[in-house]
Amino acid sequence: MRRSITPVVLGTVLGTGAAFGTALPAFAQASDGEWQLDLEATAAGAIIDEETPLAPAASVIGGARATVTRSDTFENGLTLTWRGDVRLERDAPSRPSFAGVLGLCPASDAACPRVASGAGFLSPISPATGLAAGGGVLDKEGSATIEAASVAVTGPWGEGVFGLDSGAAARLDARAPTVLNRVSAFSPGLDPTGLGVTRARNDVTGSSLKATYMSPRWIGFRVGASYTPEANQKTADFDPDFEAAGYASAKLENVWEGGVSFARQFAEQDLRVRAAVTYSSADSKSGLAAFGQYEAWGAGVELEHDGWTGGVRWLSSNNAWESGSADYEAWEAGLVRTVGEWRLGIEGGWAKDRLTGIEGASWLVGAGYKLSDNVDIGAGFTSAEADIPVLLSPSVSHRNASNDGLVIELTVRN
Repeated sequence: MRRSITPVVLGTVLGTGAAFGTALPAFAQASDGEWQLDLEATAAGAIIDEETPLAPAASVIGGARATVTRSDTFENGLTLTWRGDVRLERDAPSRPSFAGVLGLCPASDAACPRVASGAGFLSPISPATGLAAGGGVLDKEGSATIEAASVAVTGPWGEGVFGLDSGAAARLDARAPTVLNRVSAFSPGLDPTGLGVTRARNDVTGSSLKATYMSPRWIGFRVGASYTPEANQKTADFDPDFEAAGYASAKLENVWEGGVSFARQFAEQDLRVRAAVTYSSADSKSGLAAFGQYEAWGAGVELEHDGWTGGVRWLSSNNAWESGSADYEAWEAGLVRTVGEWRLGIEGGWAKDRLTGIEGASWLVGAGYKLSDNVDIGAGFTSAEADIPVLLSPSVSHRNASNDGLVIELTVRN
């Protein structure tokens, strides 16, 4: 076992605001908005026990974010909102935007996951996660991503959004709480273990160009739907268009996402409830017979009471696979206690991917402290394990990989 000391180092970002024209002759403008710039940056350090070179822990990771917004309200009651959001991030080099290779099972062997193509056989990539079981370990030095570049119109009928943004399923989602800000055991922003495989967020489009409608909330309920012509725009946390030589991607298009959310505050019981059911479907334009219609269902629930917050989220996806059963399923759960400026809790996740043959679980226990409105600090112990496919001729075996260790996180915002 090799012990690696992993400093999670932060980059810095300079926010740049673009000037959008907001003159709308058809409407009388009741109030002029102002551009607002929000900056946030996270740095952390970790000591990780790295068990295998097939799943390397991070050496240098971190990120910073700049968000620019402006809202203008008109005399007819409509509000026009512009939003731009960019992020610089370097996650585990082997897992950029959650994508990557976990396993040593080449497509050239019939016992390994593979897709037939005119040029031979390729390793399939799960559209739900961006993970593959064969190929070389990635080494990505970081990237800049556009998280949002959109315009929204809000009125009594609800909200319409057009541009680069998250879809309706992701926006309406109910989810488990996390202990820290960016480092997490599931659907992670930053994963120092490099071995997390749990992603229960029902989102296969990232920030790809889309049109979204969100209804007002009626007696606690809110519905929404999105249409994305092509899933090709990655975020810092997910890459829907990850591909490289030797890999086969579903290349999703005509993506429909929707959800129903319920939120209610029960004042007498000091209880807040939030629940959601989400759905997404898409076509595959890969041209490979193995890929077809994509479909995924998700559900989640959050509860808050007397300083306690708990939640569970679930996702089931067919991985757009036409050649038999190759589902991806993931569960996430968390429990957090807030006492004054302290935040203490535990979180964990489990996932199994029948397309790639990868199964894993991860967890984190820790605490955070709010030093001020602008500074948070936290620490925890995180662990991730995964059974990854390894070719041991003439058959495929699974190797249990395990990375765990301590992590400290610092977040600063303006």
